[in-house]
Amino acid sequence: MLDRYKPYAIATWRHYRRYSLFVQLLLIIPIICAIALTLLVGNMGLALMGTAIAIYAWLAGAIGGFVIVILGKAGLIIAKDRKKQG
Repeated sequence: MLDRYKPYAIATWRHYRRYSLFVQLLLIIPIICAIALTLLVGNMGLALMGTAIAIYAWLAGAIGGFVIVILGKAGLIIAKDRKKQG
């Protein structure tokens, strides 16, 4: 049964690896952060931390991961700019 899906998995992996490193991180880091936050806190744990609205851990993790990737890219741009100036 899994042999039927193996070509699709290989094609998806090759397509993913063709992207630049930044795009690969943009796709994978929010997922990893969401999984980590779900495992560490749980879905309702964020609602018990003082918020009136339940914030799902997968959503908070995805937003956090996105922010981390953007800040990392901004840091790379700043570092390259400083090398050019100095």
